[in-house]
Amino acid sequence: MYQSLQTITLKTGESAELGVLSGPDNSELARELMALLGHKGEIWRWQIYQSLTQQHAEVDSRFYILSKAGRPFANIMSVEAHGVGIFGHVYTAPDERRKGAADIIQTFQLDDFKRRGGRALYLGTDYDTHPYRLYRKHGFQGAEHGSNYMYWFALGQERFEGDAFEISPTRHEALSFKHWPVLPALAMMKHPARIRILGMNVIGPHSTEAGALPFFAAVDKHDKGASAYVAVSEKSNLPVAIACVRPEHYFWEQSDLVDLFCAPDFESELPGLLAHLRLPPGRNLVCYADTFWAAKRQILQNCGFSLSATLKNHMLSAGKAHDVELWSRRM
Repeated sequence: MYQSLQTITLKTGESAELGVLSGPDNSELARELMALLGHKGEIWRWQIYQSLTQQHAEVDSRFYILSKAGRPFANIMSVEAHGVGIFGHVYTAPDERRKGAADIIQTFQLDDFKRRGGRALYLGTDYDTHPYRLYRKHGFQGAEHGSNYMYWFALGQERFEGDAFEISPTRHEALSFKHWPVLPALAMMKHPARIRILGMNVIGPHSTEAGALPFFAAVDKHDKGASAYVAVSEKSNLPVAIACVRPEHYFWEQSDLVDLFCAPDFESELPGLLAHLRLPPGRNLVCYADTFWAAKRQILQNCGFSLSATLKNHMLSAGKAHDVELWSRRM
């Protein structure tokens, strides 16, 4: 559904219409917007299609656009659930740039998000670029020095994460698209572990915005090559723990990579999540762990994994180095 909001004036003095297109929508405007964003990679085009045209329980997809004569030329997307979301696809057509479009849309998007009780937004960009500085102007902060990932909190990170990851009962759910907008809250939380969700390219506080999409696409295509489950807090409705398995990047013919990660004090959820996974017989499972995370190492041992190697002084993201253990289990 499209809602026209107001007429705005660009830096050049030109007029444009500011509006929001909410999914699911299969109108001509939605098709024009997908064409505007058609330069994105295949997995992103799949995500845009899912967010814009398909109904997903608990997910609110909004595309804030500027248009002229009914044709969109600039966009910012937010996909949200439970007051948490992913902010992305900030794009202006080349011939409409340097007119202030992104700044105008972002101002309205954040004001709208706050009005609706939004608590946290996550994004990925290139560090210290013009977009990075624009996001920082609007209140986003880098996850750590030099990081390509940023977040925005209505009441601060400590307050948000204290509420989101407060000890509470949980329910276990197969990972699905409804978790996409909220999973970055877990992946990017303040946590001493650097080894988080390697199968989604998450080392340190990195977003799952891109890395989780292949899992969702695999589910959509009924592909049994990947499996993932999350423990969801009954209080906050946000994931507090995750277990997933997928073919290992370098030794995929022989091994599958298992990831186990959780918020502090939710380690007890990990064995149950691991038990839910479709673990292929006759293959070697590998899992990495920070040497200092004793609870995770004990869980791996209790679940039949054996310590295979210790990678000394392994260099991780943000220039941080410490030992990492490789655990394995034969199915």
